[in-house]
Amino acid sequence: MNSILLANTRHYFAQTVFNTNCHFKAYNRLQKKKKRVSNFVAVISAVTLFLLILQIIGLEQKNQIILNILSFVGLLITGASLTFELFNKDDYIQEMFYHRTYAEKYKSLRDEYMSLIEEIMSNAFSEEQLRSKKNMLQTRYSTIGETAPTTTYKDYKQAQLGLGLKGNTDEEFTWSDEEIDKFLPKQLRITI
Repeated sequence: MNSILLANTRHYFAQTVFNTNCHFKAYNRLQKKKKRVSNFVAVISAVTLFLLILQIIGLEQKNQIILNILSFVGLLITGASLTFELFNKDDYIQEMFYHRTYAEKYKSLRDEYMSLIEEIMSNAFSEEQLRSKKNMLQTRYSTIGETAPTTTYKDYKQAQLGLGLKGNTDEEFTWSDEEIDKFLPKQLRITI
């Protein structure tokens, strides 16, 4: 068993686990943001509808003062709603779709790295075959990373928490054997 090949493969396996989790955290963040925006729009719509009903009642009662107040308040709320929509027209659904898609791509790659770790540890193939497969996976990893949507620092921190990582977790691309082993089945772990 080639220990350098195994160490390199384990490193990229851990990276794919982390990137999968990071993109799922980004998806969840955007989903919460979309829900908040939708709830705000629903409240504005409900208040506007309520004001329209009050205006109809005011017309039947022929109370001009109430009609003027309700019309003014309704106009302010409509203006606020239009301004909110103008500044908040982000399409969260498309961005959510991209994060979920890339999380799934990384997850698929993660499974292939796990399979390669198993092959390396079992000495099932020649070193040349294993290196070729590792290089192919590394190329795919790079390609996915080049086109993946950007995640935030908050997504990064949430992924760390979700994976139970501790210690100097602000340092990127550093994995201890114990951390990597947390992500692997017992048979593929190298630490006790």
